Amino acid sequence: MDRYLRRVPGEPGSIRKLPDLPPYPFSRDDGVPDGAPEDHLDDDRDTARPGPVATIAPEPEFAPLRRGTPERPLRIGVIGVGMGAAVHVPAVMHMAQTELIAICARRTGRAIAIAAQYEVPLVTTDFRQVVNESSIEAVIIATPPHLHHQMVIAALEAGKHVLCETPMAKSLAESRDMARMAANAKVVAMVNHQLRFDPVRTRIKSLLDSGYIGTPQAVNLTVFRSTLSDPYSRPFSWHSQLEQGGGMLGSIGSHEIDSLRWWLGDVESVAGIASTMVDRRITADGGGMARVDADDNFAFVLRFASGALGTVHVTTTSGVESGEEILLSGSEGMLIAQSGGTLLGARRGESQLVEIEPTVEDDDDLPPSTHPMMAPSYRLIQRWVAAIRDEAASPSPSFQDGAKAQEIMDGVRRSGQQGRWIDTSGRKFQTAIPRHVSI
Repeated sequence: MDRYLRRVPGEPGSIRKLPDLPPYPFSRDDGVPDGAPEDHLDDDRDTARPGPVATIAPEPEFAPLRRGTPERPLRIGVIGVGMGAAVHVPAVMHMAQTELIAICARRTGRAIAIAAQYEVPLVTTDFRQVVNESSIEAVIIATPPHLHHQMVIAALEAGKHVLCETPMAKSLAESRDMARMAANAKVVAMVNHQLRFDPVRTRIKSLLDSGYIGTPQAVNLTVFRSTLSDPYSRPFSWHSQLEQGGGMLGSIGSHEIDSLRWWLGDVESVAGIASTMVDRRITADGGGMARVDADDNFAFVLRFASGALGTVHVTTTSGVESGEEILLSGSEGMLIAQSGGTLLGARRGESQLVEIEPTVEDDDDLPPSTHPMMAPSYRLIQRWVAAIRDEAASPSPSFQDGAKAQEIMDGVRRSGQQGRWIDTSGRKFQTAIPRHVSI
């Protein structure tokens, strides 16, 4: 273990042991079976035996600030090493304005491996050591959704800036609580709805704002994938358990809802349903089959405050993949986005659709990575860091945006259970079909 304990160059005697904390049920009470995928979207297996954790950090030479300075980068801790290790850690390491101080993961071996790979000075399996560490100013929380609320609240109470993975929480009540706490804490708190920084979706936003399709009237979004069609290729994990925040409505739907709200404004009401087509999956150890209660298919209809209508249909159990297609129609034109980065458009009077170039981003400074979410996530993290350093208000996608997406997701589930439209406008719950909508 000593080989993971290192001195920080130029700071003699700067290594110190963080104080031990009482046991916290981060690993065994989170409901994730041993051998299952770890943390957010992580399919790596950790075979290391449990052991002591190297909890080492550089001794601060000055009182820690909450935003960094021009002379010193912002000090960040990452909690969760699924999406955290694949995207957040390399992104933070790559930025000149940030310094990665801590790694926290559920499994000891995994935490140490990531920390050693990137030479991170603090590594632990207890998130409280990260949020309570005075030298850390901001945290990225990339754990399974059922852990987000407790971790975010602890970080906000400690005065840390927060970037939370999606879906924001397990329920609307949790997400609203997080949003209120973030507002009261006066920190920069964002949700990683990184598709706002996808070149095609960014271009759609600019075209809509410029009036390319006139007044938006309808949007149709479909996703047909085969990711979860085989119960033996993707083992049972927290993604398979609704109680732990699993399900495709959260994993995929939260991003689609955020994009639609970003483009077309607030949603007044929703009706829909989520279902499970593949209800058993092989266990991580291959010894049996476990029952799945998290959704792998969902569909819903949205009524926007503007009067526009939207339909969303997502399946991840298709026998054949057709990818994703988004069609936006308005009084003066149409836009169609397809898998692979293709964007087509036409305006009233034009005889055919033409290809439109997506927003061009300068990717020269991106971290070396093949992960499809690296580029948009890196741009979102840059916005988060810039807001912290400028002492600005939380930019979008904020915790308020995350809570609104959660409200619509909860509305889809309630609609499916109760067989009615659900009001998401902030007014009284709706019991009748919204005006102008016929069935």
